Order: sequence, then C-alpha cells, then structure tokens
Amino acid sequence: MLIRPFRPADAPLLATLYHASVHGAGGRYYTPAQLAVWSPAPADPARYLQQAAGRIFLVAEDADGRVVGYGDLEPDGHLDHLYCHPDVIGTGVGAALYHALEEAARRDGIARLYVEASENARPLFERRGFALDARNDFARNGVAIHNYRMSKRLVLA
Repeated sequence: MLIRPFRPADAPLLATLYHASVHGAGGRYYTPAQLAVWSPAPADPARYLQQAAGRIFLVAEDADGRVVGYGDLEPDGHLDHLYCHPDVIGTGVGAALYHALEEAARRDGIARLYVEASENARPLFERRGFALDARNDFARNGVAIHNYRMSKRLVLA
C-alpha cells in the first residue's frame, strides 16, 4: 500500500469512495434513512478540491494503484475525513492513513487531534488512544443521527 498526497485527479474517485463507504459500512450501525441523509449521492468532486486547500490530505493506493482510502487533517488538529472503500475495511488501510496523519500532525507541532467519529470509526480511534468526549445527537433533514466527539493529546518531541 502507498500513502501519498492528494492529487486533483483523485477528486472524482474520492467522491465515489466516500458514498460507497458510508453505504457499504454504515448499514451495520445506521438505518437506511440515516445513511440517505449522511450521503444521499456521491458528492461533487469540486468539494474535494476545496477540501484539500490548506489541509494535509492523504490518499491510500493498493498494490494495483487503486485508490482505497483517504483522510485529511486541518491545521487546528481536526480530522475531518477518514474513509476507506468497503472492500478494505478491517485490512489496515484506515490505520495506515491515520498513522500518516498523526505523524504529519506531530511534524507540524499540532498537540491535539479531534474528530467526530461515526459508530463505524469509533473503535479505530479508541484503539489509537482517543478519548470519548461526548456523543453528538443531531438531525439532518429531519432525520436523527449521531456521532462521537473524540480527542487525543499528542506528545511532541
């Protein structure tokens, strides 16, 4: 597996991957109505071009060069996205992306990471030392859904 910086040509692939990840893995914890409001359709690829600006944005490729995951880190330590293709969930892709993002945070002197983790992602973050700060219950288009606010302090060298 290769972890590399985002390229503009990745944007359409990431839009499709995000939608597939939400619907392919989310059904274990979320209802069809919740999944539909979380990701009603693949996002406009332009969203990823905007998202990449000013962030550390990494992409994971498998041995065949297929994009299988991505994640991003904002300058304030917010991990906004960490998504993998449903076919590779549980194979270490998410862990590898997280590790690369944490290393980038340390390199940039970011002392605290935080995330709004889905039910799917919560165990990954817990295994990496994140503390549960609160459950976030909210509505999106009238549908109740939730995630978890989690954070982690980093020891900087």
